[in-house]
Amino acid sequence: MLQQLIVQHFALVDFLHLDFNNNMTAISGETGAGKSILLDALGLTLGDRAESGCVRHGADKADIHAVFDLHQLPKVKDYLASKHLSSEEDPDTCILRRIVNQDGRSRGYVNGRPVNISVLKLLGQQLINIHGQHEHQHLLARDSHLKLLDAYGDYPEPLASVKTISQQWRELDSQAKAMTGGHLLSEAEQQLLAYQVDELENLALEQDELAQLEQEHKQLTKADQLLQAIGAVMPENDEGNDPKANLQRWQQSLQEYASYSPQIATAVELLASAAIQVEESQYELQSFLNGFDQDPNRLRFIETRLDEIYSIARKHKVHPEQLIAHTEALQAQLSLNQNQEADLQAISAQQDQLAEEYIEAAKQLTKARQQTAKQLQAAVAEQLVQLGMPHCQLEFAIKLKPQAELFANGLDEVEMLIQTNPGQPAKPLAKIASGGELSRISLAIQVVIASTSITPSLIFDEVDVGIGGATAEIVGRLLAQLGQHCQLLCITHLPQVASQAQHHLQVSKHNQNQTTHTQVVPLDDKQRVQEIARMLGGVTLTEQTLAHAKEMLGTSAVH
Repeated sequence: MLQQLIVQHFALVDFLHLDFNNNMTAISGETGAGKSILLDALGLTLGDRAESGCVRHGADKADIHAVFDLHQLPKVKDYLASKHLSSEEDPDTCILRRIVNQDGRSRGYVNGRPVNISVLKLLGQQLINIHGQHEHQHLLARDSHLKLLDAYGDYPEPLASVKTISQQWRELDSQAKAMTGGHLLSEAEQQLLAYQVDELENLALEQDELAQLEQEHKQLTKADQLLQAIGAVMPENDEGNDPKANLQRWQQSLQEYASYSPQIATAVELLASAAIQVEESQYELQSFLNGFDQDPNRLRFIETRLDEIYSIARKHKVHPEQLIAHTEALQAQLSLNQNQEADLQAISAQQDQLAEEYIEAAKQLTKARQQTAKQLQAAVAEQLVQLGMPHCQLEFAIKLKPQAELFANGLDEVEMLIQTNPGQPAKPLAKIASGGELSRISLAIQVVIASTSITPSLIFDEVDVGIGGATAEIVGRLLAQLGQHCQLLCITHLPQVASQAQHHLQVSKHNQNQTTHTQVVPLDDKQRVQEIARMLGGVTLTEQTLAHAKEMLGTSAVH
């Protein structure tokens, strides 16, 4: 339950420290006094969005603490322990804190440790349940009807099963789309790719083959000129035409004069080296001649092979040098597509299996909802009798959606229908219910749902709007009964409701030194008489008004 709320420099609040009790607490005050400020401040600790305008004028930041008792919330205690957020001093206490700067930036804390705002929101959903003053307007939206039914129902397993299967199916669908980039080759595209790969594989172009063929082709097409050029430098029978013999002869003729001059000695060395290089070059040329075959058949073969290579390169719109890389790329693409097709078939089989499981789980969920709808209809009908609508019947019409996809909340479409007069068919709320009827229906539903809530703290923010007279007194009794089972904070303008509470907080606004302040104070018995009398109406509190207030409170307090 909510134990304390400490607010500093928030909106019109300079400093506020409130202690809360069990059972029902009424919160009242003049219109515009700032009752909503309490909810807004508490909402920030529960993860609501922060805005720069919430910081009190002249202050640097707003600072709000909310202290909760966790004795009735073992799951929250376990969650805090798992995240290392438990209070070391008192594990049964949870302190949510929110600091908001002037620029709107904020920080969240749990038991003094910084956390993301999403953590505050997650904890807030388990610590307190707020029913807003415009809750009855939500009934006009069909999307809210399914949420109301599920909030009352006790079928976590089929709900979780349907959601889990739906999530698994969507994950597989995302995998399939990611594998293909949103596109898988058609059968015709795959056949074309396979034909191209076969054509390239039949070409069987080897690494460096093209360069070798082009080089050999040059040799064979210029064979006569090549042989003539080589013959010019090769030794013949006549040693006078042998370059090597000439170099050696020149070396020998200068050898005896090498000692006469360093330049002559160097020349002799160079001639010796040149003779060696000429000999090596002649050896290489001879090796070439020994392996060279001026075969016209070989030339025709090479030309045919090159023509085949060039032709396929043009067909595939790549350079001949890129054919091997192009072949490997197409082979990889074909293999990937074939593997993807097999993987996609496996994914499709899994999705089919999940779809069958989903249908079964969705049927169980539908059955549970149908049973819950009957229970909720009966429970709401009891409350409507007390609220002065004995002939009003609420009906939850459940229809199946077209099975276009695996929805996370099942295949049910839920719409609340209402019958306000016997013998008349039930119709949608928006077409039949008046504003006052809608308020009472909404209140009846909220009271029923809140009575089954596992959240130990509830806040009703002017949910009695549009209700008055004897019905308002009945509403007060209903809320008081609800407050016997949980902590209930009720913001109200109705004295019939406020008088039923065990505790009472008054919100007021004061002007001092040209500065406006909102303050909240707990009321004693005498002060409650004054406040209930004020709520009953009238600028001046008469003896009759005060007596009526005492009667409503059932107290002997004196004024």
